[in-house]
Amino acid sequence: MIQNNRNKIKKAAVEVISRKGFFNTRMQDIADEAGLAVGTIYNYFSSKDEVLSYIFENEMKRRMKYISELKKENLTIKEFLNKFLTRHFSLLAKNQHLGRVLVREKDFSRGEKSGEIKEHMNSMINMLEKIFEIGVKREEIKNINTHLMAVYFFGSMQGIIEYSLTEPEMELLDDAPDFILQRIEHIFI
Repeated sequence: MIQNNRNKIKKAAVEVISRKGFFNTRMQDIADEAGLAVGTIYNYFSSKDEVLSYIFENEMKRRMKYISELKKENLTIKEFLNKFLTRHFSLLAKNQHLGRVLVREKDFSRGEKSGEIKEHMNSMINMLEKIFEIGVKREEIKNINTHLMAVYFFGSMQGIIEYSLTEPEMELLDDAPDFILQRIEHIFI
């Protein structure tokens, strides 16, 4: 019941924040969208900053889980990255409101939870860095600055998502995995 209500609130918050923006969203707006009393929302979250942090935490855990599943497959690093990108872009194409929140609102929380959001984003970069390090160790990738490559890779993902959801040009998300991998083709051995 608790997790169900938290997820209901998260889903409502994604919808409202996507439309109105973080600063223009009130807890009452989230409550209205969720069909709950605003007091009920405060039983689960102390502020809209905490709601936003929960959205990022939930989505980063989701990506990490998928990465863990992919690690169990016998894939080359290039295949791994392609599957990861394809799934990531597909999820956001299906839930454009979530995509908008993840790319537009990552810097807007000014409260105590803003550091947590940055940590969630950095956890993805750190995971990508580890993937590139594995590629270097396996001699599938040249000896590169794996941290810089992870930042570049993540930034490419973010930029494509932000543009495709803002314009909107959703068809870009279909071609994005191949496009990104072609841009870094030179790092593969």
